Amino acid sequence: MKIKPISKKLLGLGFAVFSVCVHASERDQAKQLYSSLTGGTANKAIADRYERMIKEGKTQEAAKQIVESNEGFYNVTLKNFFTPMTNEDGSQFAELNDMSALLIGATRDEIDFFRVFWDNIMYQFDGTLTGRNRDRYYLEDLDVTVPKYNRTKNDMYQAAEEGLVPLGNRKYFIQTQQNTYTTLDGAAIAGMFSTRGFAAAYYPAGTNRAAFAYFAKNFLCKEMEELSDTSVPDFRVRRDVDRAPGGSADTYKTFCVGCHAGQDALGGAFAYYDYVDGRMVYGAHDVVVDGRAEVVGPVAPKINAINTFADGKITTSDSWINLWTEGQNEEIGWGSQTAGNGAKDLGKMLAETKQVRTCLSQQVFETVCHRKPVSSLDKNIVNSMAQQFDRDRNMKNVFINAAIACMGE
Repeated sequence: MKIKPISKKLLGLGFAVFSVCVHASERDQAKQLYSSLTGGTANKAIADRYERMIKEGKTQEAAKQIVESNEGFYNVTLKNFFTPMTNEDGSQFAELNDMSALLIGATRDEIDFFRVFWDNIMYQFDGTLTGRNRDRYYLEDLDVTVPKYNRTKNDMYQAAEEGLVPLGNRKYFIQTQQNTYTTLDGAAIAGMFSTRGFAAAYYPAGTNRAAFAYFAKNFLCKEMEELSDTSVPDFRVRRDVDRAPGGSADTYKTFCVGCHAGQDALGGAFAYYDYVDGRMVYGAHDVVVDGRAEVVGPVAPKINAINTFADGKITTSDSWINLWTEGQNEEIGWGSQTAGNGAKDLGKMLAETKQVRTCLSQQVFETVCHRKPVSSLDKNIVNSMAQQFDRDRNMKNVFINAAIACMGE
């Protein structure tokens, strides 16, 4: 093996300057680059091609070519990366659904990735209408048939996955709008938060607290215990939270309030959502103007169902407020909006949050480089990836940048 010192802008995308010792030959780098992006093994012809490009200083072009010419990046790497975010178990083995399809599609098309938190977009499959009731699409070039989108079933995505439909195929896997598919109520539409997949995972039963808790885990890299701050005022803590668990008010003040004060204040955004009989349900409500605009209406019945502490907050609308912008959680770098109504407003705030960039960059680094960023160099790489992500909002580049950073090992 030869040692080749590199001192240049890391990844060629405006990254900070690092001095890196690459211990692998260009051929080994080519194999590693291919494997980390696709999950496959490069044969001789593939290794020859990308070795030559790396020697010619075309590493960035090589990485992009690997991504676009191999189904493994979309159907394996991205599918395995995003799928754990779509279920409480964090399993990679869950089926493709409209939430994971949205995250994969937004990455493929290099749109502003943070639109997945609030915008009226979704990804589904398309083809020639067929069947007696014209309720299926025939993907002629692939000889695969999939059902049309169904609000109560995941069969479109299941059939496409079973049929090995390439998610890089822009003819059959397309961007559409959520309205008329997930819900007819425009007020409900909020990116991934209003997909059937998200609803199935995080809106059943309970009180919809899981919606923010798992967002924090998957997109902020924070468990609720890490966000706990007992200095936050508890005026938004709901009445189902016992103020003296086990007969001790100190337990509430010392532990419970730390999570609930901030979580319940944000959780109002999901007050109208539910998941019933396989379908996302959104409660109809009205905007009443009486000196001021106020959103009122029937929240999901489960939200206020438990009355443990009568003086606790009764949720009457989908208003929310971020009480974590000061104190220990200020470092998360929240978006500028500190209050609003509904999941769309909340999603726009989260779309601006700095920690989302860092968290996703860190997870991509771990996926592609097969280790946690423990060393100071690795941490610098992740920070630079996050800064670049903040600038270009391109999730595909996050994967490419990580793969190039780790190809020389």
